[in-house]
Amino acid sequence: MKINTLRLENFQGIKAATFDFKGQSASVYGDNATGKTTLFNALTWLLFDRPSTGAKGYTPKTKGPDGDVHYLDHAAEAQFTMDGGRLVTLRKVFHENYKKKRGSATEEFDGHSVDFFIDGVPVKEKEYTAALLGFCGGAEQMKMLTMPHYFPEDMPWEARRKILLEVCGDVTDTEVIASNGELGELPTYLLMPGTADQHYTVDEYKKIAAAQKADINKQLLGIPGRIDEAQRAIPEETIDVAAIDAQLSALQTKQDGLMEQKAALLAGDTATAEARKRVAAAEAALAEARTAHLNRAAEANQGTQASITALQGRISTVMSGKYHLRAELDRQNMNLERLQGRRADLLQEYASIQAETWDEGQAVCPTCHRELPAEDVTRMREAFNIGKSNRLQAVNQQGQREASKEMIEGLQAQIAGLQTEFDAAEAELKNLTDEQASLQAKLVTPTPFEQTTEYASLAAAVAASKAAEAGAGQTTTTALEALNAQIQAVYAESRELQQQKGKADQAEAQRKRIAELQDQEKALSAQYEELEKGIYLCEQFTKAKVRMLTDRINGKFKNVRFRLFLEQVNGGVKDDCEVLVPNEAGSMVPFRDANNAARINAGLEIIETLAYHWGISMPVFIDNAESVTRLAHTAMQTVRLVVSEQDAKLRLELDETKGGAAA
Repeated sequence: MKINTLRLENFQGIKAATFDFKGQSASVYGDNATGKTTLFNALTWLLFDRPSTGAKGYTPKTKGPDGDVHYLDHAAEAQFTMDGGRLVTLRKVFHENYKKKRGSATEEFDGHSVDFFIDGVPVKEKEYTAALLGFCGGAEQMKMLTMPHYFPEDMPWEARRKILLEVCGDVTDTEVIASNGELGELPTYLLMPGTADQHYTVDEYKKIAAAQKADINKQLLGIPGRIDEAQRAIPEETIDVAAIDAQLSALQTKQDGLMEQKAALLAGDTATAEARKRVAAAEAALAEARTAHLNRAAEANQGTQASITALQGRISTVMSGKYHLRAELDRQNMNLERLQGRRADLLQEYASIQAETWDEGQAVCPTCHRELPAEDVTRMREAFNIGKSNRLQAVNQQGQREASKEMIEGLQAQIAGLQTEFDAAEAELKNLTDEQASLQAKLVTPTPFEQTTEYASLAAAVAASKAAEAGAGQTTTTALEALNAQIQAVYAESRELQQQKGKADQAEAQRKRIAELQDQEKALSAQYEELEKGIYLCEQFTKAKVRMLTDRINGKFKNVRFRLFLEQVNGGVKDDCEVLVPNEAGSMVPFRDANNAARINAGLEIIETLAYHWGISMPVFIDNAESVTRLAHTAMQTVRLVVSEQDAKLRLELDETKGGAAA
């Protein structure tokens, strides 16, 4: 694709100009501020709707001393020869829109719009964009193929790297592994657990392995302390477990004999058993007499107590009703207070609107301070009165809906009825409680059972029975106490031996735990070493891939080189895409650090490689070209924009004819 002609109309200060490139490379000369960059902006605006700087919000409007010049069409038109030989003319026109509002005699500004043309035929923006996509491959490709600085400097490095991999081809994992015999084991490390043919990526495995290493290292750091703790838990003295078991067996035999003697002693004590039966019978008689005494007192009060119970049920019902009436009264009083407050607010709002009057000052124009026409003043006063009336009506209707006088009176009547019911319930409750007190006074209080002669007689019988029991059991008790003392001594000796045996069991358990921890330490150390080996292989893989990928991409370029990875402090690598350009000493420096000539020639070399890959060539504009004494040879059409102090008007010079000027 080559540009034949470029015509501008009221474009960014250029009133009218035509530049005839004839599809050839050319140089455009001009002093500062004569419009060289405007040519470049016109081309980029035609192709991808941005200036050559990429700034947003760009318009080609012409500026005057007082700002934008209005009521002009700002147009750019270019004829191109496509790579297949077809001639295509693209045109865009930027203009202001004006329209009259109803009732106004003057037009008002209503924004901007752009008209699009292909070969003189008006088209919609979507059609225009679609055609450019077919001709040139889209806005991003056009930027990369027309501006030497765009790909190496303006694009994000991630996008730049992606384009390079598309152009030069990526390197497969299989190729990388095959290039280094040491990497033969890597697929085994990358294999996902539980699968036969699914593998992690190198980056995924490194993250997983690093996390596992950190976890294993944490476990390894804790094992020595746990071993030391288990070692300290082993008793220092040596314990003979077999001797302890023999002593325990002898003590169990002794204990069994003592328990048999105790059982025989208890079975032969019949006198004590008979005395216990007599005590139980006397206590039962006393309890039976107590119950009969209480039953006689209850029968005397049976009728009165029944009346009290019934009365208590009635009191509970009345109290519940009174509580609910009180709650309802409080709720309705709150509603009444809310309605009265709302009505007061609306009445105040109504009075405020009613007090509003027409402002005679509105009959005077605020700009020129002249009186407005009488018919306008009359219309404004009528509008004021209608608005005031509508607002008053709206407030009145709101009051009828939300806080009318009838609503308030109805609620007051409801509250009065509830108050009457509440007062009646309160009076009824007082009558019932008085009646309850009267019945309570009629209850008969019986003589306490402990003050009766019957109690005194039965209690004396119980005391006599217990005295007989104590005398009968005194001899047996002395013998039992001696046996129990011997049994407790055997228990104490057995507990002491069991504690010693427990220490021996604990020591054995701790020795087993130490062995388990030592085995675990060995296993974790082996896992740690295996993970380190896997990470090492991943790093070797990455470095091999870096070399292969860098060689493959740099092989596509003659002078320009690309740094695709950054070496990190920890020995790893990080993705990058820095364009490197040779300086005068032959060293490779970052694109941003090279001089202007080196940057331009590097940009041209990149454009030529991209154009060859995509099969698309476009005219390349080179700004500040006066700083380049030797421009890299390229098959693409190039337009040099050269600062020339003696050229007060833009001058076009074709490379072959050495002639031509702006019309």
